[in-house]
Amino acid sequence: MAEKGDKTKQFIVTTSASIFSQKGFTAVTMKDICEACSLSRGGLYRHFGSTKEIFIEVLERDENDAEESLDQAIALGLSPKRLLEGFFQLQRDDIAYNRNRIEMAIYEFSIVCPDQKDFLNERFQAAVRSFSKLIEYGQQKEECHEGDPRVMAEHIVIFLEGLKMSSKIIAQSDDLLEEQFQLLIEKVIR
Repeated sequence: MAEKGDKTKQFIVTTSASIFSQKGFTAVTMKDICEACSLSRGGLYRHFGSTKEIFIEVLERDENDAEESLDQAIALGLSPKRLLEGFFQLQRDDIAYNRNRIEMAIYEFSIVCPDQKDFLNERFQAAVRSFSKLIEYGQQKEECHEGDPRVMAEHIVIFLEGLKMSSKIIAQSDDLLEEQFQLLIEKVIR
């Protein structure tokens, strides 16, 4: 029975991530999630008490998945240069084609749930730790420039967040995005 419950919970989280990406945080209701998951209200409330709880689970799962993927890539000895280039290309495409807009939901969440400031700060720090690990790995393989991996990682995370947020209010041409990502690549990758 617990296995079925775990699968249902994972299904709710996966489905909700898509809904939050489309609608933002504040516009999503438990009813929206019930309908998207084909669950009764009782079925949903058996696993989660609020959209806030679900959203936190979405963010935690995203963070854990990213960390596991990076650890696997490093264990396989994949090229840090290729990993960074691939990641930057995905980020560039997400911005250019307005995909995976969970970031806007995160900013809404930070405004309406100020009690979650520590959680969001930890999410930022986790992203910095992951990039630091990748940059340090790249430096060991001589594929990344020398420098403090943590400082470089903080710059990347802040840079990407800024680009994502500004893309919602400022039209960013392909040339502008290409130029910005090329500068980032030049600062990190040899």
